Amino acid sequence: MLANILRRNTLQLVAVIFGAVQAVVLLIVAIIGLWVASAGPPAAIQAVMVAGGSALVRGWLVVPLLLDGAESTLDATRLARFPLRSDTFMWAVVVAAVLWVPGATTLLVSLASAIAWREHPLAAGAAIVVGMVGTATCIVGSRLVTTTASAMVRGGLSSRIAVPVLLLVVTAAPIAAVVAGAVAGAGQSPLDGFAVVVDVLGWTPVGAIWSVPGRMAMGDAAGAAGAAAIALAVLAGALVLWWGALGARAPGLIPRLGRSGRTGLGPFRWMPASPAGAIAARSIIMWFRDPRLARQLILLVLLPALMLVWWWLFDLDVIALGITPIVATILPLAVFAGLSYDGPAFAMQLAAGVRGRDDRMGRAAALLLIAGPAVVIVQVVVAVVIDRAGELPAMFGLSLGVLLASIGVVSVSSARVVVPVARAARDPFSAPPGSATTSLVASYAVSGATILVSAPAIALAVAALVTGSDALGWVALVVGVLAGGVVLVAGVVVGGRVLDESGPAVLQRLRLVRG
Repeated sequence: MLANILRRNTLQLVAVIFGAVQAVVLLIVAIIGLWVASAGPPAAIQAVMVAGGSALVRGWLVVPLLLDGAESTLDATRLARFPLRSDTFMWAVVVAAVLWVPGATTLLVSLASAIAWREHPLAAGAAIVVGMVGTATCIVGSRLVTTTASAMVRGGLSSRIAVPVLLLVVTAAPIAAVVAGAVAGAGQSPLDGFAVVVDVLGWTPVGAIWSVPGRMAMGDAAGAAGAAAIALAVLAGALVLWWGALGARAPGLIPRLGRSGRTGLGPFRWMPASPAGAIAARSIIMWFRDPRLARQLILLVLLPALMLVWWWLFDLDVIALGITPIVATILPLAVFAGLSYDGPAFAMQLAAGVRGRDDRMGRAAALLLIAGPAVVIVQVVVAVVIDRAGELPAMFGLSLGVLLASIGVVSVSSARVVVPVARAARDPFSAPPGSATTSLVASYAVSGATILVSAPAIALAVAALVTGSDALGWVALVVGVLAGGVVLVAGVVVGGRVLDESGPAVLQRLRLVRG
C-alpha cells in the first residue's frame, strides 16, 4: 500500500524523504545528548531519561490528534471489507509503524538510551529491553487514543466534547507530576520541584518504563521491578483496550452517510443569500459535523490547560501570555487544507462560476465566527487566572491581531498549496504518507508569515505589557485589530485572485492527491 501511494505522487514522496532527513537529524542530536548525559551521576541521567521518555510517550499520544497524516498507512476503515481479524490488523499496524519514519526513529532513539548508561553495564543492557517496550507502548498507546477519539468525533456534539476529556486523561499523569513538583518545591529551589516531578513521573504510565535502568544503576532492585511491572501492565492494558475498541468499531467501520437526524437549514437560514454566505454556512457545518475538522477544537481545551500548568510550575507570566496568541495562530491552520476537505464541493463551485473572492470571504467568515469567540473566552480566562485582567486591552490587541492576520495569510496560502488529507467517512486521524511533513512545513511557513505581518501589533502589545501602560494597551488593541483587519482583507482579495487564476489546476492536484 505504501509503495503504491508513493509511486503515484511525487510530492508525497518528496515530503516523506524530507521527513526522513529531519528524523536523521533528530536522531543524531539525541545520540549526542545521550552521550553528554552519560558523563553525569546516575540521578542526573535518570532525570534526563524519565523526563525525555515521558515527553516521547505524550508526543505519540497527542500529536496524531492534532497533525494530519501522523498516523500510519493502515486504516481500519480502508481494510474493513477484507476478512482480517482484529489481532491480525493490530500486528500489521505495529509492524508497519516500526518500519515507518516516526516509529523507526523512536525505536532507534529508545535503543540508543543505552549510551546514557554506558558506565553501568547492567543498566545499559536493561535500557535496550526498555527501549523496545517503550516503543511498543508509544505505538499501541497512539493507536488506542486515535481509535477511541475517531469513534468519539464521529458521534454527536456530546461525543466530540469527550475528545478533550480523553486528552486530559492521557495527560493526567504528567499534569499530576508537575503539580506535585510545584507543591513540593514551594519555597525551595526549582531543582527541588523538578526532582519531585521526575520521581512522580517515574511511577506513572508514561514514565515508569524509562525509570527502570536508572533504578538498577542506583541499586534499587525492588523499585526497578515495580516500575517494570507497571510498564508491562500498561502495555498489556493498552493492547486489550485497543483490541476492544477495534472490535466495538467492527460493525460500523464504514460509517453510514445517510440522514444525520438533524432537520432544518442550520446556518443556511441566517447566513446571507449569496455565494460567500452559502460557502460560510457550509464551512460552519463542516466544522461541527466533519470529524477531520472537529478534532481541531481539541486545542481549545488541551493547549490552555497544559500551558497554565507550566505557568504555575515556573511562575513565568510569559508562558500564560503566549497561550491565546498561539491558539489564535494554530486554529486558522485547520483551514489550510480547506479545499482538500471539500473535494466535490469545490468542483461544483468551479462549475458554477463562483468567484475566488467569495470562496475566500465565506471561509474566512466561518472561521471568524468560530475562532473569534473562542479566542476572546480563552483570553479572558487566562487573564483572570494569572491576575492580570487590567491588561486585557493589550492582550486582546495581541491575540485578535494575530488571529485576523493568520486568517489573512491562510486565505492566500491555502489557495495555492494542496495538502493530502484523510478522505471523508474514513479515520479522521489518518492521511496519505507525507501529509504530516507537508502540514508541518506549511505550519512553519504560515506561522512565520503571520508573525512577520503582525510585528507592529506584537511590538506594541509587548511594550504595553512590559511597561504596564494602560494608554499603550488601548493603542495596541486599536492597532492590532486594524492591522490584522487590513491583512485579512488583503488576504481575501489576493487569495481570491489566486484561486480565480489557478482554480482548475488546484482541482487537478486535489484529484491527484485523493487518488
